[in-house]
Amino acid sequence: MKKKISGYLNLVATINAIILTIIFLFFNPYKQEEINLELVILLTCLVILPSIVSLLFSLMNKKLVAIIAAIITLPLCLYFGFAKIPSVFNLFLLTPILYLLGTKFRFFSEKI
Repeated sequence: MKKKISGYLNLVATINAIILTIIFLFFNPYKQEEINLELVILLTCLVILPSIVSLLFSLMNKKLVAIIAAIITLPLCLYFGFAKIPSVFNLFLLTPILYLLGTKFRFFSEKI
């Protein structure tokens, strides 16, 4: 049961990160200029790619890689979460929290 909860939490965190990054890049109501290709590449490497890696490795029961991916996304998610309050981008704060909770559930399901 806890493995299913862990998988759902990691899935929700990954979907959250991907959707919010797409909204930030392409449908951001606060930007007034065109999208910079460097920004797209940077956010893809720092948010989307670690999110997908974390999901895949958490499903393959590799806790360490999932924790490392959560740590990689933590600074940028904290920045986006606190940069504009209140905003839809405050939901970025959920991403690393859900990753760490999912990893915690996975860890405790193996101990019992």
